[in-house]
Amino acid sequence: MKRGLTLLALATALFVSTNPAHAEKRRFITIGSGSVTGVYYPIAGAISKIVNKQRKKHGIRATVESTGGSAYNVNSMSIGEMDMGIVQSDVGFRAFNGVGDFKGRKISKLRSILSLHPEPFHIIASEKSGIKTFNDLKGKRVNIGNPGSGQRSSSEALFSVTPFGLKDMTVESLKGSEAPDYLRDGRIDAFYYTVGIGSASIMDIASAHVIKLISIDDSILDKLKKGRPYFVPVDIPGGVYPNNPDPVHTFAVKATLLTTTDLSSEIVYNIVKSIYENFDEFIKTHPALASLTPEDTLKGMSAPFHPGALKYYKERGWIK
Repeated sequence: MKRGLTLLALATALFVSTNPAHAEKRRFITIGSGSVTGVYYPIAGAISKIVNKQRKKHGIRATVESTGGSAYNVNSMSIGEMDMGIVQSDVGFRAFNGVGDFKGRKISKLRSILSLHPEPFHIIASEKSGIKTFNDLKGKRVNIGNPGSGQRSSSEALFSVTPFGLKDMTVESLKGSEAPDYLRDGRIDAFYYTVGIGSASIMDIASAHVIKLISIDDSILDKLKKGRPYFVPVDIPGGVYPNNPDPVHTFAVKATLLTTTDLSSEIVYNIVKSIYENFDEFIKTHPALASLTPEDTLKGMSAPFHPGALKYYKERGWIK
């Protein structure tokens, strides 16, 4: 028995001396994403795959969790239930600054890692609804997203500056993954979805049923941007979705990868390094990332950079 314990102690000591990540108390990290039919889930999966491929170098293993979306991820990180999460820039901004739906519960320990793809606000209407313009939404049955989701917060912001509000529609509070089925069955006339261009859930329903993407007037977008620096005007190119050949004018936020000050600089540094050393592989994992450049990943942050991320960016000369 004594000899066995001695050998075990020797093996443990050898592991400590040879494992570069042993000093880290947390070598397993969880990344919060969103619905499995959205864009966050496969992108978080791509990050996890790249990190895990390099785990012999840094000893970090990442897993992905499907969640309710941006606000859920922020709240989970704030109480230590998740280490990292993909979050809409507007949700991250409100959470870090303690404003809007985060008033009175400021999450000052949020930190940015990198910025991802733009997420346009899609307004999807069924052909049978007769909705052809933004004003046609008045009086219709519309899904604005589940509480805590990015599309919910974007919907509420949008209809705070429009000629008619949410009270002028019959509002549903479905998850983004549920809305297409409700539209298909005629239980709603339209739904809003803040998601990357080419979302699988929108593509699926557009391939099987005729839908109409609705544009938003510049006069509304100009009001929306006041006091909301995280919103930017954007066009969804024509032809992305079946039967929608014309560009659609709307607004977008950025998807951002966030963490908190609870996660060590060494872990964050190694994750960031893994992503950029495999950047070409990373941007091929989803169409939403296809045009992403390293320069883009440093824009649109809603919280200060995490020291571990900042260390890498300074080494590369991207930030002085």
